[in-house]
Amino acid sequence: MAAAPGSRIAGYRVVETLGSGGMGEVYLVENEQLHRREAMKVISVAGAADTDFQQRFANEARTAASLDHPSIITVHSFGVAAGLPWFTMSHVPGPDLASTRLSPADVVVVIGQVADALDYAHSRSIVHRDIKPANIVVTRTDRGGVDRAVVLDFGIAKLADSPALTSAGSVVGTAAYTAPEIIGGRPASPRSDQYSLACTTYRLLTGTAPFDADTTAAVMMAHVQQPPPALAQLRPDLAALDPVLQRAMAKDPAARFPDCRAFAAELGRALTQTQAGTATAIAADPPVPNPMPGPASGPAMAPPAAPYAGAPYAAAPYGGPPHPADFGYPVNGGRPGAPPPPGIGPYPPPGPGMPPFGMPPPGWGAMAGAAPPKKSRKGLWISLTVAVVALLAVAGTAPLWWPSSETVPGPTHPDMQVVTNSGTSCAVQNGELYCWGDNSTGQLGDGTTTSRRTQIRVPGLTNVSAVSVGTYRSRDKTYPTTACAVAEGDAYCWGSNTYSQTGDGATTRRYAPSKIPGLPPMTGIATSYGTACAISEDREVYCWGSGEDGQLGTGNTARTAPPAKVPGLSDIRTVKAAGGTVCAVTGEGDLYCWGQNYSGQLGDGTTTARNTPVKVPGVTGVTSVSLGTSYNSDGVIYVSTCAVSAGKAYCWGAQVGDRSSRRTVPVEVPGVRDATAVSINVGTVCTISGSELSCWGNNTYGQVGNGSTSDVPAPVKVTGVSDVTAVSTGSSSTCAIGGLPAAAADSGETASSAVYCWGAAFAGQIGNADAASEKQTRPLQVAF
Repeated sequence: MAAAPGSRIAGYRVVETLGSGGMGEVYLVENEQLHRREAMKVISVAGAADTDFQQRFANEARTAASLDHPSIITVHSFGVAAGLPWFTMSHVPGPDLASTRLSPADVVVVIGQVADALDYAHSRSIVHRDIKPANIVVTRTDRGGVDRAVVLDFGIAKLADSPALTSAGSVVGTAAYTAPEIIGGRPASPRSDQYSLACTTYRLLTGTAPFDADTTAAVMMAHVQQPPPALAQLRPDLAALDPVLQRAMAKDPAARFPDCRAFAAELGRALTQTQAGTATAIAADPPVPNPMPGPASGPAMAPPAAPYAGAPYAAAPYGGPPHPADFGYPVNGGRPGAPPPPGIGPYPPPGPGMPPFGMPPPGWGAMAGAAPPKKSRKGLWISLTVAVVALLAVAGTAPLWWPSSETVPGPTHPDMQVVTNSGTSCAVQNGELYCWGDNSTGQLGDGTTTSRRTQIRVPGLTNVSAVSVGTYRSRDKTYPTTACAVAEGDAYCWGSNTYSQTGDGATTRRYAPSKIPGLPPMTGIATSYGTACAISEDREVYCWGSGEDGQLGTGNTARTAPPAKVPGLSDIRTVKAAGGTVCAVTGEGDLYCWGQNYSGQLGDGTTTARNTPVKVPGVTGVTSVSLGTSYNSDGVIYVSTCAVSAGKAYCWGAQVGDRSSRRTVPVEVPGVRDATAVSINVGTVCTISGSELSCWGNNTYGQVGNGSTSDVPAPVKVTGVSDVTAVSTGSSSTCAIGGLPAAAADSGETASSAVYCWGAAFAGQIGNADAASEKQTRPLQVAF
């Protein structure tokens, strides 16, 4: 029963009921302490009193409180009253888009604001999952123009599919705007939100949803099977917008725009090609539903060409660009050198019974390149039928209006949120970058060369989406280290700069982040071996710095500044670098590598270096790639590559225990299943399967995390860290992002995740003052 005006809920005075639905009621309430009016949502659905549901509710509400964006509703407070969860949020005095009119020009403004809000949420690993006109509220200026678009209802799908409320396999959302991959049972992603935003755009411009039918099941099947409808069928004056909507509503998420901002920008550019302008207002609810639209009228739009080009940089310290000998590669038989410091290598041979790295023991079949089984059409129909039934069960759900904290793939690059290498560790937490450990070349970015045993925040960087730390063995047998990050769409590097890793032609060391010039908006980054490469919002790769071994990927082996675009690569999801080799994974799961290939690390069956990308055969559906290095006592470098393909781990290049034995094509590692991520360095490998972390290989400093320092021949589960979302192993240390420990979660800490490190601790790279001075053999939480 709805609360009466004048009554109180959790100390708030009810002014009036704003709405009600399947999940509960929304009230306008008076916060008498602050003398302001807020909106309150009370969850009164059956199952809301369930303890597990209320814990999920608290977690989602805390996540909401961390968001600060003008186009995302602000959550002020939350709690449980009379056994029912509630929360308050800002009251936005405006209509939603299901009940108002917009001109095409206003639609573009609104979609631009919503896209910015969604990308902001996606950069924090938060996906909406139910974008639709009813979840967007608009306020107007005194002159009637669009002032502010505000997104409501974050997290409805995450909370509404709680086991306390619905059955397993439920599809929660609104059928008219749900992406086909969600209907098919795949997890929601940022590109699912983009699809829903495109459907919303179509609705705002035409007055009807893109797919219309008599039943919910028919609508869902249309999303899965029918091509996106042509906007020009209903709005010939807006035909120029058709290619944009066609691409954003592509069935394959990888074929859509790299993010929502890119979609909104193309929509705005397309509108400038029409005569519609602001002349036509579109009714929000036409009286007659539109029949099922026909096929699309045009091809998907290709991403716009970026007008950025690199130029060779002529000047070179030490007499020229980096030579293989500078980094320990064998040249004329190899150049003697002192062994690297602890944690860099070499590593000892494997223990008794440990097979060469990447080689399955007798009885294990090599399954490289095995394709995943195909789903039958019958299975698809059964899945869709179950999904439709589940959807109907929650069809009346009212807005919840707070975000979920589900980790999703996409431009946020989960594999670039934590890194440890060469005694330095860094992690992204709540959009800020923290680093700790060795600082001998200024790689901590705090303006000093003072090493730190506990974390410091890197100043000047906000909304950080990716971080990387790279090193090489120099001529003087030291290990200069560079750190790079992406913040607010700009790429920054600092620390060692001998080969102009800052991309501006200078070669002086930088003790604070230096913005890389000549780049479009970026999302991800990798640095190593005097080279840096980054991923643009358009999913293209740009590289700069050292190019002696072809690691720029452009065909140019001269030092390059400013950055140059790597030709032949598109829709890149992640990029990694180590030892003069760079690898990138496309949205379709293809793996490309280039650069040095002495150990066979390119995986193309040769040991020939490549200065342009080559596709790695034998692995498909790749979700993660990692490159690692080690050195022998003469300072000779060896490089290994690992990738996750269809849930299995494959490795190639230098082998553990016998680095002169190399594998030039991918070989399956036995004992790994359902993996999503991999990391390798100095002969230690870690994979994430589900939310569990497993490691194996070199364990000289305890970097496997099993409490010992004996080498581990096969994957073992790492205890002491759970709900793992990212891992990095480097220079005999390992760091991971996982869930908060139970005690911290019970204490009400607001962070949704924690960082743990273990292994070599000589430089303070564990990030905890209580860590062992040399070998930390168990995960230890980094204090933030």
